[in-house]
Amino acid sequence: MPPAAHRPGMDRPALHLAIAACLLLAGCSVLGPDHTRQERAVEALADAREAVDATGGYRFDGDLRVVATADGRTERVEIGMNGTVDATERRMHSTAVREGEAYESYLINRTAYRECGGPMGMDMWGVENVTADDWTAATPAARQLALLESGSVYYNGTRTLDGEEAVLLVGRPTTEALTKYRERRDRSLLGGPNVENAAVRVWLDTETHRPLRSAVRFEVSQGGNSASATIDMRFADYDSDLSVDVPVIPDERTWGTGCPE
Repeated sequence: MPPAAHRPGMDRPALHLAIAACLLLAGCSVLGPDHTRQERAVEALADAREAVDATGGYRFDGDLRVVATADGRTERVEIGMNGTVDATERRMHSTAVREGEAYESYLINRTAYRECGGPMGMDMWGVENVTADDWTAATPAARQLALLESGSVYYNGTRTLDGEEAVLLVGRPTTEALTKYRERRDRSLLGGPNVENAAVRVWLDTETHRPLRSAVRFEVSQGGNSASATIDMRFADYDSDLSVDVPVIPDERTWGTGCPE
């Protein structure tokens, strides 16, 4: 893999970039009100979890959009993402693209490698251990379903999605989910940004029960800063002949504590 070039605009930490990193790398959980769990929705969610656990792999792609306000300034960020999950070999590759610059990341069993940016991180990779009850739980489709594990979840009937019939589940996760899912380096979101007005939607194949698409919407505030975020994910090519090739990353180009902030 060629060395990473310096990426302007990725050097300074900001609220919207923290949200982007959280969503792309670790998965966020969000707050919700007192909850109602419809029996039909719970059954559909269980079928979807079982289907994801049983799959040998899939492809995913998505878009993250954030509008952040800090110190009276408003900034917009758009990040595209795509990747491949090889559940059989416990490997995942993903690419995040912002302003034409691509960042690679890999998950090999329970070790995550992330290409760093900025003047300090140029040509370097952050290495971190991923903690999860099982390997599949760290993959995108499973993370989206996990957002519906607690809090309100409703069965909203079927919808036509790309010409196919799909079941639509709608949820609002609770504080319980917030304590379980954490940012990178296992920093809890509690005591961090306040997450509000969250909604999660997941479309499931009516026959295989596999996730086809998901959409997460929420708002975040901390101090005088605020942001609204949307992330749309799409899943396809389940159980296709997929594989993830991992490049050789020399030890001298890795940081065992992850990428610098």
